[in-house]
Amino acid sequence: MNASSDDRIRTDPQTCLSALCSRVAYELNNRYDQALRPIGLRTRDFLLLNTVSDLAPCTIRDIAKSTNLDPASASDALDELVQGHMLSFEAAAGEWGGRRISLTRAGRLKLYEAYPHWCRAQAALLEAFGEDLRRLSQIEFALTEGANST
Repeated sequence: MNASSDDRIRTDPQTCLSALCSRVAYELNNRYDQALRPIGLRTRDFLLLNTVSDLAPCTIRDIAKSTNLDPASASDALDELVQGHMLSFEAAAGEWGGRRISLTRAGRLKLYEAYPHWCRAQAALLEAFGEDLRRLSQIEFALTEGANST
């Protein structure tokens, strides 16, 4: 069956919720990236350092699950932080691919240095958008609970 130009499915990208969420996420990350740029971190780096700090010693799978990254993306991002001497990998006996990840002293210092920058970005966003942004966690919970109940 040949589709003529009149047979195309037309959607308005401005009304697609997935596209809207992607644009909002991009803009939010950009605000945090700008705040963290003076100390040489990106939002993803800060979140990974913070997650490792909470979970360490942990595996790539632990980090991927906690951050909603796929394991390959998490591994690549963590490797960058290892190269920057902010994280260390140690082999974990008896686990397939079980490298244990820990924060180094340099990583902990970078996390402490980043925290006030992150707080300023967080406060500015909450001041500008307040309850609208706080409701995102309720939406996320509803969506993940809905996905888990089907």
